[in-house]
Amino acid sequence: MNEHDAPSGHAGPDRAAPEFWIARNPNPASRLPYLLWLPVSGRKPLVLATSGPWPGPKDLFCLELPEWPKDAEVVERAGVEACWQAGKAVHLVLRRRQRRRSMFVWTESKGRSMVFWRTQKTMQTARPGLKVPQARRLDIALTVAVDIRERYPWRFAQKPVRPVRRELPVGDYAVVTDDRVYAAVERKSPGGLATSAVDGTLAFVLAELSRLPRAVLVVEGRFSDVLKSGSYVNPSWLMSVAAALQWMYPQVPWVFAETRALAEEYAYRWLAAAHKALTEPRAPLYEPARRPTGTQLALETHAGDGFGFSASRATPAVRDRQARLAAALQLADGGRAWTTAAYAAHFGVSQSTAGNDLRLLVRAGALKPEGTGSARRYGRPAQKE
Repeated sequence: MNEHDAPSGHAGPDRAAPEFWIARNPNPASRLPYLLWLPVSGRKPLVLATSGPWPGPKDLFCLELPEWPKDAEVVERAGVEACWQAGKAVHLVLRRRQRRRSMFVWTESKGRSMVFWRTQKTMQTARPGLKVPQARRLDIALTVAVDIRERYPWRFAQKPVRPVRRELPVGDYAVVTDDRVYAAVERKSPGGLATSAVDGTLAFVLAELSRLPRAVLVVEGRFSDVLKSGSYVNPSWLMSVAAALQWMYPQVPWVFAETRALAEEYAYRWLAAAHKALTEPRAPLYEPARRPTGTQLALETHAGDGFGFSASRATPAVRDRQARLAAALQLADGGRAWTTAAYAAHFGVSQSTAGNDLRLLVRAGALKPEGTGSARRYGRPAQKE
């Protein structure tokens, strides 16, 4: 059984789009009425029994099962953006707007292995404790994707930047190409960093950022400002939490920029470097002052390798309306005729949203409707000879 195989007795999800399944436990003697199917990347899928369909204010206890019962009734299924194992935890990110991030943590108690299903909300309740060298010119024009949930965003004043509002799957500012995120900046104020580190939400964010080819956490203040803003907790304990998170996710550096203006300036140049590395992969970003030898030569030799893609470094798709419309037209060019229901199922949106998208494409002349009612189909208009 591979990572995309379906539970026994059910049609399997598409191999390119694994799904998370919730079912009713057919065992009447079990105190755990629900079953979970987790398609973990790179290993056999996990089957867990648990007490609820999603954690509320508290973690849910889970029991690992050897296989999926044949007569389990599936009550909910959701597309999986990513599902991967990191140490003694499995991270799950679903392709939906709400209740999308969670993790499953393995722990030991009195010699017994236990599994807990945890979300950001439950972690907030639990509060876990856990010549000089020169860079190539980076004053370049670029488009920066800004997450629609970002309040009072950086405007990159007096910079050759075109900010575009997008519904980013991860990060606050990003380099997006072909509707996929290649590099992202997570912005934090000192108070926001302290709060998210204490309540556990920062661990979720860093875990997701660490899967990108490149990511950085930029703080609008000094580290001492973070410790002061967390006045309701012991500074030493807060420092330990920050150190543990940095050690766990070394792929995401933390930059303390002292002021908002300095943070914005640094983020612009970091995103410019990411854009240049992506569009000009053989152009080195950094030039040593002297002729390189030894280790320096090795660094320069690999300077043009760009992002260094690997199987564990994902480029998550942006799934907002702009991305949906582009993808829908691309499939229509290949002969796909959309119905409202098919569009909603393919993109994981409501039928109301699907109808709005299709009507927008019709008004733009990109699609032509045929038929009426639920049988109405939307395809590319016939080309005039």
